[in-house]
Amino acid sequence: MMRNKTFSFINLIGLTSGLCCFLLIALYIVDETTFDRFHAHADNLYRVVEERSSADGKESKLGSTAYNVSVKAKSDFPEVEQAVRLVVLGRVNVGTTENTSVFYEEFWLSSPDFLQSFSFKLLQGNPETALTAPNSVIITEETALKLFKTTAALGKTIRVNDGSTPYMVTGVLENFPVNSQLSFNLLFSESTITSNPDFQENINSDWDSNDFYTYLLLNEEADPQVIAAKLNTLVAANRSPESQHKSSFVLQPLKEVHFNSADIEGTLGKLGNINYIYVFSAIALFVLLIACINYMNLTTAMFTRRAKEIGVRKIAGASRGGLAIQFLAESFLMTLLAFTLAYVLIKLLLPSFNAFTQKELSLGLGTDYRIWLGVLLSLVLVGALSGLYPALFQSRLKPIELFKSKLPVGKESISLRRFLVVFQFSVSIIMMLATLVVYLQLQYINSKDMGFNKSQLLVIDINSGKVRQGAATIRNEFSRLPQVTSVSVSSRVPGEWKSLPKVKVKQPNSSAQLGNDMYFLAVDEQFLPTFEIELLQGRNFTAGSVADSSSVLVNETAARALGITEASGQLIQIPAADFGGSVESLEVPYQVRVVGIVRDFNFQSLREPMAPMVLGYQNNPVHSIDYFTVRVAPGNVAATLEQLEAVMQQVDQSHLFEYHFLDNQWELFYQQDRIRQTVFLIGAALAILIGCLGLFGLATFAAEQRRKEVGIRKVLGASVSSIVLMLSKDFLKLVMLAALIAFPLGWYAMNHWLQDFAYRIQLSWWIFGLAGAGAMLIALLTVSFKAIKAAVANPVKSLRSE
Repeated sequence: MMRNKTFSFINLIGLTSGLCCFLLIALYIVDETTFDRFHAHADNLYRVVEERSSADGKESKLGSTAYNVSVKAKSDFPEVEQAVRLVVLGRVNVGTTENTSVFYEEFWLSSPDFLQSFSFKLLQGNPETALTAPNSVIITEETALKLFKTTAALGKTIRVNDGSTPYMVTGVLENFPVNSQLSFNLLFSESTITSNPDFQENINSDWDSNDFYTYLLLNEEADPQVIAAKLNTLVAANRSPESQHKSSFVLQPLKEVHFNSADIEGTLGKLGNINYIYVFSAIALFVLLIACINYMNLTTAMFTRRAKEIGVRKIAGASRGGLAIQFLAESFLMTLLAFTLAYVLIKLLLPSFNAFTQKELSLGLGTDYRIWLGVLLSLVLVGALSGLYPALFQSRLKPIELFKSKLPVGKESISLRRFLVVFQFSVSIIMMLATLVVYLQLQYINSKDMGFNKSQLLVIDINSGKVRQGAATIRNEFSRLPQVTSVSVSSRVPGEWKSLPKVKVKQPNSSAQLGNDMYFLAVDEQFLPTFEIELLQGRNFTAGSVADSSSVLVNETAARALGITEASGQLIQIPAADFGGSVESLEVPYQVRVVGIVRDFNFQSLREPMAPMVLGYQNNPVHSIDYFTVRVAPGNVAATLEQLEAVMQQVDQSHLFEYHFLDNQWELFYQQDRIRQTVFLIGAALAILIGCLGLFGLATFAAEQRRKEVGIRKVLGASVSSIVLMLSKDFLKLVMLAALIAFPLGWYAMNHWLQDFAYRIQLSWWIFGLAGAGAMLIALLTVSFKAIKAAVANPVKSLRSE
């Protein structure tokens, strides 16, 4: 290694980069693929999914069921050992009995079987009884610290919404793992609310709602398909014949929820995409494989420097097997050194990597032994793959050829090295293409005209009845602030992070039982000017108008679906609403008139196509207002926030001020895409770096091999440029061939990725040209450095031995 410092350095840097990239991505993939697998009963836990078909033939899948589905499953089916029901009843104001450390949390309730079914670690309390008594709650370590400044919270009490009822802490949970679909800060006992007579009356006959997330723990012998069939029979026998939909139930294994729930409404936690796991796996393997190829390429290319050493060893009696073992040992030593450097790099990079990917990855003594076994196996494979071919190639050489410098560098050896170079640059160009396309698509999303202006929009939550009742007063006070240009109230906002309700819309003479699905927003007369949405036809709502309670605006897509070309007070009917997959008929069908048509505006991720939208006035029977949206002037935002909070405090002193900037919320839609873009960029950069290191080494080898030829050409009058071209063109041809291979593969992969977006860029020719030209330029700069050095060298030095 010390005798060939340049080649050893190139090999070490290449293997270190490859191993570092491989291990980081491998840790991410292991974390993703082990989602929810840490539970002791993971193999026997199933989520109940309802597949619905409405009266008009529309199909949907829902990740929640009615109350009695789980109750009767446990009592009637002996195969069901435990049944877990989870329900969230909105957000509440949580604080200690002394009213310190007050904050908002979601009000989750669970049946008593929760801690017997899922293996979440209870640090304090009894898992058998923690969720049995009314008014009991279990909290996480993090929540205990926020509330009580200590994790020793067992037996302490909290209050909800400033109520008089104390809730006793009966358990403290270890913080939820990042790779768990279930995650909450407080979990109240279900008996807290089932003891309420009105609630009890509702759930006793509940066979039709989708309010409860339901999980079943089956025994070892149970067949989930048989249980699903029993559930279908059970529900069909108990559900009202007046139900407006048909449904069937399936049991989805808990371990499949993370990757197989994209089409299921109401799925808890973050969803994964198995296709990206395959892509990231390929990137990790290709980068590592390129590093191994580099080692093989450079080791076989520089064997001329070791020719006499190998010859002496063979004459001294060294066997072919002994030499092969020596070269393999060198390969394993290099791999071990590279891993040591890669491990140091990983420890330095992990904090930033975790922050970026929102993970809690680690590689240390406390890491799962299976990951370390995987690391060890990877090192063995890398050492063997890197060293096996060079060991076999170098150990077969005959001593007489070695001493005469007649080395058998035949077509087979040259062809292999050329193939490896083409493979390296094909992978590099594909990843360059992927990085370019993801970057351009995200830039397109950021710059696309969405039909409204999301910049400088501050969205403030309405979290109490007092604030909701005083909304008009608060809006007027907001509008008087110097930094505020306009204010609106609405039930939801474009880019909504909560569920966006749908309504059934039909025309009075329609034969459809329920009508078309359309999204619904309750807004005021300032909604259009605040969001800068264009009114195309008709009129806007009128401030304080009682008549507008039965008026609506529709977007262009909704107008087309209803056959409305001009807004002139056409009568439409809204008989039902859908909140999170559960369609509920209104007490009285909502009869409204279309008074205006607005320009289509995007209110969902740009992955989704434009959908029909109905804008109802703020006083309506479907949905009440939930947000203030304030357009603020740039600058001095902190002072503006203080003034806005002070206005709300005048109406409700206990109201906690919560706000979001809408453009930041829209960014969250594409957070995972930005992570993927960065992974592609890092993979492409490392692939190119490793490939160029290898190319530099091969160019060095080629220049040494043709040193005398270059000297003769210079003596005969060849110019420097012609010699540089001669030494470079063979490598550039290989890069061009790599580009021709990479272009169709890259087009197929990225065209497939773009299909996820309803609004997307076109794969223009210049994107491929830029990636190819970039690879050519990088290769040329890499090779030309050695080529120029060889071309300007004194020919006397290279020819004096002749």
